[in-house]
Amino acid sequence: MKEPIITLQNIKKSYSMGSQELQVLKGIDLEIYEGDFLAILGPSGSGKSTIMNIIGLIDSPTSGKYIFNGAEVSFENDFSLSKIRNQTIGFIFQKFNLLSKFNALENVEMPLLIRGYTRKSAKPHAVKALESVDLLDRMHHKPVELSGGQQQRVAVARALAANPSILLADEPTGNLDSKSESDIMELFKKLNQEGKTIILITHSQEVASICTRVITIKDGEIVITK
Repeated sequence: MKEPIITLQNIKKSYSMGSQELQVLKGIDLEIYEGDFLAILGPSGSGKSTIMNIIGLIDSPTSGKYIFNGAEVSFENDFSLSKIRNQTIGFIFQKFNLLSKFNALENVEMPLLIRGYTRKSAKPHAVKALESVDLLDRMHHKPVELSGGQQQRVAVARALAANPSILLADEPTGNLDSKSESDIMELFKKLNQEGKTIILITHSQEVASICTRVITIKDGEIVITK
C-alpha cells in the first residue's frame, strides 16, 4: 500500500493572547500522497493558513504529530526544519514577492544563489524553470513590465528552480483576473501531471474544484473531505 509523504495526526495549534488562549487548529488529521493535487479550502479565519505554515515547516504545532517522509518532524529545531523545507518544498504566494529591481531570470535565480549556487550554475536551472512556465521570451523583463499572470508564472518558476518534490501555493490566484487565474490553474494541472505534488490553499470553490482532492476547513477543523 502506498505510504503518505505527509501525515498530520491530531494537530492542534493555539496562541496566547494575554491571559487568553486562542485555539486555531482543533485536531487536524490529514494524509497527503505523492502526486496529490490537494486543495485546502476555507474562508478567512478558518485556520487554513495555519495548516499551510505547519505543512510548510514554517511553524510548529502546539501538539500532535507531523510525519514527513516517514520521520516525525513535529518539534524539530529551526535548523532541521529549514533544511528539510529548502530541499523539498517550493513556495508560491498570492502577492508574487518578486524583487522589482531584477528581471524575471534574476528573480528565479535568487533562491538558488542564496542556497550557494554560483550565478553560472544557477542560470541553467532558472532558464529551465522559466521554460516550463512558457516565459522564456520574457526572461529579461522586470516585474513592472509583466502582467499579473506573468508575474505569478515567474513566482512558480522560482519555486520550481531547485526541483522541489512539493509545491505549496497560498492563494496563488487571489490577485489575478479570471483569464490569468485559468492559465495558472492549467499550469498547476500540467505540473501535477508531470509528477509534482501540489498543495493549494484557497477560499475559492471554483479554484478548488480544479484540484483532484479537496478538504474544507472551518473553525480549525476539517468538515468535508472529497
